[in-house]
Amino acid sequence: VARAVKRQVTGASGVDEEEVRLLALILKEDSKDDKKCEEKLEKHCKELSEANLTPEQVHEKLKDFCDSKKRDKKCKELKKNVEKKCGDFKTELEELVKKEASNLKNDECTKNEQQCLFLEEACSDLTKNCNDLRNKCYQNKRDKVAKEVLLRIIKGKNFKDKNSCENKLEVYCQELSQMSDELMKLCFDQKNTCDNLVKETQQKCESFKNLKTEIKTIKEDEQLKKKCPLLYEECIFYDESCGNDSLKCSELEKKCQEKNITYTLSYSGFDPIEPEITLAEEVDLEGIYRKAAEEGTLVGKPLPADATALVAFLIQDPSLTTQRTNKEKCKKILEDKCKNLKEHDIIKGLCEDYNANKDKDKKCEELSTDIEETCKFFISKTLMIHFFGDGNKNDGIIKWGNLSTFLSNKDCTKLESYCLYFEKSCRSETACKNIRAACYKRGLDTLANEVLQKEMRGMLHGSNKTWLSGFQKKLIEVCKKVKKENKGVFPSNELFVLCVQPSKAARLLSHDLRMKTIFLQDDLNRKRDFPVKEDCEELLKKCEALRKDSKKIEWPCHTLSQNCDQLRNAKELKELLLNEHKDILKNQENCGMYLKEKCNEWSRRRNERFSLLCALQNRTCRIMVEDVKNQCKIFEKNIKKYQGIDSKTKIEELGTYCPIWHPHCHRFGPNCPDLEKNKCEDFEKYCKPYYKQRDLENALIFEFRGHLDKKKNCKTNLDKYCTLWDQTGNKTLKGFCNSSTDNNETFRDKLCEKLVQRVKEKCQGLSKELEKAKNDLEEKHKDYEKVKKDTKNAMEETNLVFSTTKSTDNKTEKGVKPSTPSVVQDIVHFKLVKRNEKVQVTEKEAKAFDLVALAFSLYVELKETCHHLKDDCEFRKECKCKDQCKEIEKICLKIEPLKVKPHEIKTVTETNITTVTETVKEAEKTVGDGEKCKSLSTTDTWVTKTSTHTSTSTTTSTVTSRITLTSTRRCKPTKCTTGEEDEAGEVKPSEGLRMSGWSVMRGVLLAMMISFMI
Repeated sequence: VARAVKRQVTGASGVDEEEVRLLALILKEDSKDDKKCEEKLEKHCKELSEANLTPEQVHEKLKDFCDSKKRDKKCKELKKNVEKKCGDFKTELEELVKKEASNLKNDECTKNEQQCLFLEEACSDLTKNCNDLRNKCYQNKRDKVAKEVLLRIIKGKNFKDKNSCENKLEVYCQELSQMSDELMKLCFDQKNTCDNLVKETQQKCESFKNLKTEIKTIKEDEQLKKKCPLLYEECIFYDESCGNDSLKCSELEKKCQEKNITYTLSYSGFDPIEPEITLAEEVDLEGIYRKAAEEGTLVGKPLPADATALVAFLIQDPSLTTQRTNKEKCKKILEDKCKNLKEHDIIKGLCEDYNANKDKDKKCEELSTDIEETCKFFISKTLMIHFFGDGNKNDGIIKWGNLSTFLSNKDCTKLESYCLYFEKSCRSETACKNIRAACYKRGLDTLANEVLQKEMRGMLHGSNKTWLSGFQKKLIEVCKKVKKENKGVFPSNELFVLCVQPSKAARLLSHDLRMKTIFLQDDLNRKRDFPVKEDCEELLKKCEALRKDSKKIEWPCHTLSQNCDQLRNAKELKELLLNEHKDILKNQENCGMYLKEKCNEWSRRRNERFSLLCALQNRTCRIMVEDVKNQCKIFEKNIKKYQGIDSKTKIEELGTYCPIWHPHCHRFGPNCPDLEKNKCEDFEKYCKPYYKQRDLENALIFEFRGHLDKKKNCKTNLDKYCTLWDQTGNKTLKGFCNSSTDNNETFRDKLCEKLVQRVKEKCQGLSKELEKAKNDLEEKHKDYEKVKKDTKNAMEETNLVFSTTKSTDNKTEKGVKPSTPSVVQDIVHFKLVKRNEKVQVTEKEAKAFDLVALAFSLYVELKETCHHLKDDCEFRKECKCKDQCKEIEKICLKIEPLKVKPHEIKTVTETNITTVTETVKEAEKTVGDGEKCKSLSTTDTWVTKTSTHTSTSTTTSTVTSRITLTSTRRCKPTKCTTGEEDEAGEVKPSEGLRMSGWSVMRGVLLAMMISFMI
């Protein structure tokens, strides 16, 4: 959009052109009356003073006009200058409006629309011609939008061939005519349309070439950001069509990709579970209309025209001069047009109905009556919204500043369509000129309003003087900022008008916000309870933009947000459940049972990812099951049309079909009862060679990581490996080095090209995904650390001792570690022991046990996430995501399990030896030696029995409870079991996490066994 005014523009007579236009804009008709000029300037300057603004803050030219000593002289000069300016412009304008809309150049429209904006309010005799000019410029813009759509339709090798153009229009015009009023008009006269389009192709190819040349020479990143998306778009649609150009799109796209500038199409190719791509998606109609809206041209999709509308349009044919009534014109035009339906496919239904009717006069009479009834409605509608001006002033044409813009996009689309079909039949040419001008003004005003409203959210509602003063101050700040960011000029004329009239801008912007709020409320009332994806994307943006200035939409927007969250989460959950390859989503009952079980599990693990869905399980299942049913119908329809593959299908062809069809067979097969199973069985059988080859390529890609940023690096690395594999006799991977049908060098070049391309595809969007994954990982790590802390505290409060037994070292019987890593590598046995005389399980103890389970559950999940992200980060060089990977690695290194102490269970064996002895004492004898008497006795000790008793005792009585931790990423859930044949207390892990705990103890021992996989 052109800038509003040029600064310091001085005419040949020394008159300051900018000053004249500025004052004519502010003072309007009062600029030509000395007294009124002074009074209005005084009022304007007073308003600025009350807002604590100086005139020069608004515009430097206002300084002298607010000086009471200079005001009188300025107003006298202004009257003369404005009258001369208006007179000169009127002459230019009269010549300009004689041109057809298609012959008006862009700069003619830009320059003269600007003059009309500033001078029309001061010189009322400019109103009619300014309205004509705007309508023609507006129509020119809308016609260009329609031509862009048609150019994309006829793209291809025969881009510049007229016959090819006519053939394509014959096929597509029925659908095209429903995309816009202009496309409908162009499709009515296909021959002339194609004549003009062939001329347009030359210009399109020339502008495409200029764009490529410009991008080749651009060095600034900011310029590339603006131009690269346009290059991607043009290359998609016109690279093949224009051809024979030394500047290749692929080379220029690389320049854009190096700056991480990418482009996403509105569709992503064929998908067996999605509806067929529409013509609108193929030409990116939404993108074309969005780009037009960014330039102030709002184009909408009209309602299909009925028989009455088509006849009303046809009888506007200027060749129907001899027929006076609508009935006569109807009969004549249908007799002519219905002869060759091939040329007029749009009116096929009308013609069939007309030809089938024996009484042609009666049919046309009925249609004429319908036209009259439609005219009554149309005229009453235009009167109600004030589009019939004063017939005595400017022939009923309403001034630009007085046009009502209280219109929605739908209102404009509907009214403009009525004008196209019924303008002449209803004698509403003047009203339609006002309608088109109002819709044009609305588009231009919307752009200017949004620039300011975006910066002033929260300040757009109020009515008192304090609010008005604060609003105007903020507005001037925003205007200066916008002007500075746009290199010292305003982005649009309409924005300039608001910035130099701050009090008027306050009224207009707050009024515009109220209108937007009313339109949004209407949309929310219809769509908030059961929104679809498109509703969420569109309405949530509007809610975000308006909620700070309107309390009325707070709760409706909240409801919409909740329902959109549920819709988005339901889609995520649906994908997870489909990936389990079960019949969970086959019906409501299956879904309900499974979801209840999963929600209980997530609740135990404090996983709140799907908490909203779990709160509304029935509704969630209804959404998912209904969605899967619709996808099943599409999948069943598409697979029936599919020709199939067999054992003779080449590997290259399998690479086209298998990745698209085979995964959907696994996902939807159990959930689609009417699906043809034999087709899916064929994919299962015949895709095996492709997946085997794919696995080998994946292994090669992983081996070559860090060398796949360029084909040259890949080729150098491949040559080295080929030499090595040849020496070591690696037959598995050696097949990547030689070809039986192609030259080895060529074969390796093609292979590297393929591998580099696959890595490029992997890298698309990976940087953003890793950034999001890093943030999620950080949050989960914080949650885990909190749980771990709570767990330690709970264990200390309940006197629980958490310890490990000796861990296995993953060795074979001979003590050697296997070369292939085991699925379960190191298993550590944990044991929670509480020693107490009383054997009662308290609430605190139960809580401690749950926290331990949760801590290990979160630990497993975090480690799996890190493992998954580590694989992605192996390609950090190729994907340019080193920073994200570095941050992720830091977080992953911090993740540690609960601290545990080594603990050994000892079995004590005690041996007691008991010896039984028997003592035999003989009778005493007395012996004398002459002096004394001595008593003698004999005692014998015999070992009659020796008893040895060895006892080993361990008494443990446990009742186990089982839980399963399920990974949604890499591992299948596996339950841990306690073997029935084992001794009490012995636990067997089986590739999962197992808690065996809360038991009834006999005696003084309470034991909880935990087997855990690290």
